[in-house]
Amino acid sequence: MNLKYPSSFPVFLIGTSGTGLRALRFLAEHIPSSFPSPLFFLLHRVKGSELQRSILNVINTYSQLEVCVPQDGQEVQPSTIYVPPVDEHLILEGKTMILTKEPADTRWRPSIDTLLISGARSYRTAAVSVLLSGGLDDGIEGLREITRQGGVTIAQSPDDAYNPVLPLNALLKDHPSYVLPLNDMPALFCELAGHNYFPDQSSIIQKAALTAARKRKEVQEK
Repeated sequence: MNLKYPSSFPVFLIGTSGTGLRALRFLAEHIPSSFPSPLFFLLHRVKGSELQRSILNVINTYSQLEVCVPQDGQEVQPSTIYVPPVDEHLILEGKTMILTKEPADTRWRPSIDTLLISGARSYRTAAVSVLLSGGLDDGIEGLREITRQGGVTIAQSPDDAYNPVLPLNALLKDHPSYVLPLNDMPALFCELAGHNYFPDQSSIIQKAALTAARKRKEVQEK
């Protein structure tokens, strides 16, 4: 079985929509404090939404890692969860985080696609993208760019997601490296980051690869 791993010092780019806050809370609670990589938690929002404050409070309450709202020009640090600020896109340029209101012609700000596309081009094979429960297709172009740049792509199992539309679109429009339920994601993240923490990491990554192939086939045949 061909298991895809990111190159050294990966960055995890995680996107979801309004139904995904509970998923982000679960990840914040169960990713261990010793996790070495930076993670970006992006719940896309319509322009001007104040929901970011609620997201930040939830993640701060449950996270074992440092949680940070990035400043423009700040450098990405390991073992940190980044939550974009209100009404700003977050763009990665190398290890530097850029906050901007451009592109303006998008319904969402922050947008999953904007983060993932910039992350794909900056980190290439070290980029790991994750699409969780959500509607519509913000994040799909970003996922495809991660694939084009040689990174690792992950989708939550549609039958495990509160809203399966975004994970289903990932299967329809790209070829996720791994598909798995939310409960198994902390172990998969540790495996991909080269961090031995969960005893079942090696079996979970194999199962997630098999599920990705099977789900992709099922979706195409419908």
